[in-house]
This record gives sequence, structure tokens and C-alpha cells, in this order.
Amino acid sequence: MEPWVKVSLLLCGFGILKEFRPSEPYIIQYLITPPMNFTEQQVNQDIFPVSTYSHMLSLIVVFLITDYLRYKVIIIIDALCGVIVYLLLIFGRTVFLMQVLEVFYGLFMAGEVAYYTYIYAKVDKEHFQAVTSFTRSAYLAGRAICGLVAQIIVTFNIATYMGLQWLTLGGLSLALFWAIFLPKVERSIYFHRDKGDLQPTLKTPISNGFRGKTKNSEESSTEEIDSKSSAINYIWTDLTSAFTNLYVVKWAFWWALATCGNYMVISYVQLLWQAIRVDTNSSETQYNGLVETVYTLLGAVASMLMGRLKVDWRSKGEAVLTMCSIGLGIALFVMSQTYSMAVAYVLFIVFTIVYQIMMTVANFEVAKNINDDSYGLIFGVTTFIALVIQSVFMFVLNTKLALPARMLFTVYGCYFSILGIVFLFAILARLLHKVFRSNNNRYNF
Repeated sequence: MEPWVKVSLLLCGFGILKEFRPSEPYIIQYLITPPMNFTEQQVNQDIFPVSTYSHMLSLIVVFLITDYLRYKVIIIIDALCGVIVYLLLIFGRTVFLMQVLEVFYGLFMAGEVAYYTYIYAKVDKEHFQAVTSFTRSAYLAGRAICGLVAQIIVTFNIATYMGLQWLTLGGLSLALFWAIFLPKVERSIYFHRDKGDLQPTLKTPISNGFRGKTKNSEESSTEEIDSKSSAINYIWTDLTSAFTNLYVVKWAFWWALATCGNYMVISYVQLLWQAIRVDTNSSETQYNGLVETVYTLLGAVASMLMGRLKVDWRSKGEAVLTMCSIGLGIALFVMSQTYSMAVAYVLFIVFTIVYQIMMTVANFEVAKNINDDSYGLIFGVTTFIALVIQSVFMFVLNTKLALPARMLFTVYGCYFSILGIVFLFAILARLLHKVFRSNNNRYNF
């Protein structure tokens, strides 16, 4: 077995174990029933928002520390944070302990950057496409398996919601143990580079698709550059190169705002489902786990198909973003008004699939137009912007206004619709500019 394949399989094993959290599809039911007995208002206003603030504050720091410490340490700490989260979920009984838990959950989420960037520092660039597919598949496999296991356990009353917490703790404990055996990384993207890795250059098209960094192998040196100033220069170069490119800015803008909206929907959709159950006095079996499995698998298939589809995104991107954003807004608005669990489930699946498809497009359109090896940085910055916006929304909507779940989803629907209208205005502005320029050329002639 080739070394890069072995490393990829080890990392994928960690990814599957880390994402095997069967308690998550039913976390609301666990928190509002014995032995926890929190109210929906406490969960909505006092507990859940803390993880968003923690995730936001720790993301950029975690990214830089991850690069400086060369990934493995952060991967281990990430798994440890997950273990702490579920120990607190099992043994904690107060709002304060749940808030402490959410701090660690925010760190746990921020630590995912180490999982997604470790492999790029460990294998040669020629294998990047393959290992990206492997790590993404491991993530999706873990989510799909955990949703299916959770659904089976709940449907057939194999265990209680508390049992799901113990099962999740077991998976994360195995992930922590597994992480210890991941190979060390000798170099990283910014703080531990080879001198042969010259200042990054933008990918430029050639006959075989693209050209990466120029590198003279005869002059390259294996001596590492540990200087903080050199790392800052590399980071600054990558940032300015990316965010002075208007095409990148356009896709990153949608990426950040759509990610913010998706985070809010994912965080509070179980509260909406609970509100529908209460409003209809429903006691039917909940299919949260099955829904997670379905949207994970369908989203993965749709994303892979979209990656193979040949579309001129430079000319059609804004129109597609407009239609998809408004469509997502309509889906969320209908979810906020429906009294049918089936409708709410189906629309949520549609929402997540469309979001995954367009995020796939946004990711590869950004990746094609930024410096080599800078994707992790741009991912971190864009996600940070999304979390800042989400934190503002949560502070206003959840903490200050204390909106119920249905009203929250009405706001989310308006949010995505406005995002679509922004891109619609961009299309109209471009058309008007073309008409104006055409008229000027006619008069000049």
C-alpha cells in the first residue's frame, strides 16, 4: 500500500469516528426531557448561542495554531473537546454546565480545520483531488451512519436518549484514541514551509488544466522557514490575492452568507420540528435520524454530480445563485408555517441538498481562482465571517427578541430571499451597464 493511501485511510477512520454522533439528531428531545428537563426557551436563548460565540472566537486562532503546531496536536485536542462535550451532556444538569459544554463544542467545531487541512500537508499535490474525495466521503459516511443508527435505536426503543449520549461518547473516545496514531507532519503551509516553496502564484491555465507554483528543484532547499514574519507575509499575500479578485469576492460573499444561514437552520430545525409536534399534539415516531441520513447521502451524490457538470459559472453563476437563494428562502418560509411534519422534513432535505450543491460550486470556483495551498486560509476566513454574522443574528433574534422557532424560520426565509434579491440586482446592474455602454458606442460611432 502506498504511503499516501495509508495516511488517507487513517485520517478517514478518524473522520468516520468523529462524525459518529447518533445523539445529535435527537439532542432537543434529550435536553427538554428527563433527566435534563430544560425548557425550550433555555435551550434557544441561553444554551445554543454560546457555541456560536465560542466557534467564532476560536476559529482563526485555532487555524493559525493548527498550522504552527502541525495539525496532529490540534486533531487530538479536537477529539478531546468532543469527549468533554458528551461527558458534560451525560453528567451535567445545570444551564451553566450546558454553557460550558457549548464552549467546548465551539472549540470542537473550530478544530475541524485541522482534519480538513492535515492531509494537504502530508501528501503530494498530485494526490490532492483523491484525498479530498476520501476525507469528504469519510465525513459523509460518519454522518449517514450516525443518523441511521439513531433512527433504528429510537424507532425500536433499543435505548433511551441517554443511551445515545453514551454511544456518541464511545465513538468520540475511539476517535481520540485513533488520533494518537496519526503520522506526524513535518511541514505546514505557513509556519513550517520549505524554502523551495516560493511565494505562491495564482493557478494559470495550461494544456493539462492548471499550473501551480513555480519551483526550481535545483535551487530548492529543505531548510524550513520558521520566521513568524515570513508566515505573516505568506498569509497576507494569499488574502490580498483572493479578496482583490472580484470574481472570488462574489462567490465568497455568497459562501459566507449562505453558510451563516445554513448554520442557523441546522442549529434550530429540531426546535421547529418540536414546535410542529406540540402544535399538532403529535406523538408519532420522529424521523430526525432518517432525515439526516437521507439528506447526507443525497447531498453527497448531488454534489459529486455537480462537480462533473460542465457549466460556465462566470456567465450563469449569478442567475443560479439568485434562483437558488430565493428558492431556499421560500422553502424556509413554508417550513415556518406548516403543521405537517412530512412537509417540514421534505423541505429541510430539499434545503440541505440545494445548499450542498451550491456550496460545492462556490468551493471549487473560489479554489480555482486563489493561490495554491491557500484554500484552508480562505475557508477559515470565510467561515469566520459567517460566524460573525451568525453571532449578530443570534444575539438579536435569540437573546434580545427571544423569537420562537416558527418566527426564527420566517426570518431565515426572508434572509435567503434578500440574499437572492441582492444577486438579482447585480444581474440587472450588469445588464443596464451593457445597454448603457452599447448606446454610448452607437452615439460615438
